[in-house]
Amino acid sequence: MSPHLIPRVLRPIDRGVRSVAGLLVALLLPGFPRWTVRGEVGVAYKFENYAEHGGRTEVDTHAAMVEAELPHDLKVRAQFVYDGISGATPIGAPPPSGSDQVPVVPLTDIRRAETLEVEWKPGRYTLAPLFTHSEENDYVSYGMGLNGSVDWNQKNSTLNLGVVRNFDSVQPVFFRNARRRDEWDVLMGLVQVLNKYALLTVNLTLGTASGYLSDPYKGVRFDGYPDPRKLYADQRPGHRTRQVVWVGWNQAVPPLDAAVETSYRFSHDSFGVLGHTVSVEWFQNLGSKWMVAPLFRYHRQSAASFYGVRFPGDPGDPDLFPDVVIPPFYTADYRLSELQTITYGLSISWRVHPRATLEGAYKHYQMRGLDGITSASNYPEADIWTLGVRLRF
Repeated sequence: MSPHLIPRVLRPIDRGVRSVAGLLVALLLPGFPRWTVRGEVGVAYKFENYAEHGGRTEVDTHAAMVEAELPHDLKVRAQFVYDGISGATPIGAPPPSGSDQVPVVPLTDIRRAETLEVEWKPGRYTLAPLFTHSEENDYVSYGMGLNGSVDWNQKNSTLNLGVVRNFDSVQPVFFRNARRRDEWDVLMGLVQVLNKYALLTVNLTLGTASGYLSDPYKGVRFDGYPDPRKLYADQRPGHRTRQVVWVGWNQAVPPLDAAVETSYRFSHDSFGVLGHTVSVEWFQNLGSKWMVAPLFRYHRQSAASFYGVRFPGDPGDPDLFPDVVIPPFYTADYRLSELQTITYGLSISWRVHPRATLEGAYKHYQMRGLDGITSASNYPEADIWTLGVRLRF
């Protein structure tokens, strides 16, 4: 199964959020805090269930992380992820005559992923190489990266620089040979302490991808073909560039014993997709052991330049329609349409012991189309439940 079938809501980096900790950890250690364990060992486990309404895609994720501080200013972090994926997903075809529901196909897969990061922090400098591996039945990814940072201005200012290189291979059962997909991401970021209560982060990410960038499980309907069940394979450009600007503001609110994190993300890519994302999360302490955190996130994007619900002509026999120009690229993947998403929810943290914390969260996710053409039945609505525990030894 293509990784694009995994809901983006479970993969914070697919939403483009690069945290103040730097590109590499944000890419590959989502959902876990960066502890300072001072010679101790930190262990975390998280279970998350993502379930779309109407029997659509469901993902059960088990993630575990171990972090240890070693001599000579070294830290080591390792994460292990297991995803169980099931349900159904749209294939790109419009609803059949007399129905308002798009066709879907069954979906099952298992994903296993591992990440290893070694951080060396001599003085005001930090250097962190990273190695990753992710594997599904039809998708294998290897990655390596390097993140560096330097503090100055009495550690009130931090410059982050990072680079990640991914080597991916796509091979569904109906492909004779594997298709390659290669990606680069480069981050430049600044973290600035404004005062004892406020922190500002500005990140710029530039990325490029090349190779097989289509989705092998999505098809496109061409009206000129006589068989209405026939779909042509999704065809996307073999090269894509992207630019992301992320601005975050962390503000403590001492009178309320609380803090608020706000962020804005602007993204653009060579597919023509322009995106805006706004996020607000409030962290409220309730005594010394409890914390609650309501969250709201809004995302809106334009459609890819080659997106359409259906296309005229017949690419299999263009001579039948000499007046129709078949475009070189086309997709009916609703995720590349003009759309918006809204996520809201609440997380709760309970420090049951100085060395143990329990966490739980609920989020509701809604995606809606905005073009007035794409069938509303494409867009999912989902509930996300999370349970976790953090321990220090």
